[in-house]
Amino acid sequence: MGIRTKDTFGYLGTEPTALKDQLDELAIALQDLAKSEGGEALKAAGEAARRIADQANALAKELGDKADAVGAVAAKGRSQAEEAIRRQPLTAVSLAVAAGFLLALLVRR
Repeated sequence: MGIRTKDTFGYLGTEPTALKDQLDELAIALQDLAKSEGGEALKAAGEAARRIADQANALAKELGDKADAVGAVAAKGRSQAEEAIRRQPLTAVSLAVAAGFLLALLVRR
């Protein structure tokens, strides 16, 4: 089970691909067990499904926690920017004008 990284910004880690890999592992295990017969195969399939479901739930919880942390950091950054604008409004307006001027130069070319 290899871990592939699809998150280009590094915020979410590799949980989505790891979860997909585990679900693929479950599908393979169920296919193998479907080929065999008897109650023992059903019991093994149930145990494998429970184990992988538990791992998937843990990964989903971890992913949710990381998403909450990213949201909290974004909110903190926004409040810091708002506070900086309140403390130095002239500087903020000057920076906005300069950014607008540079953007206008880039767009015209």
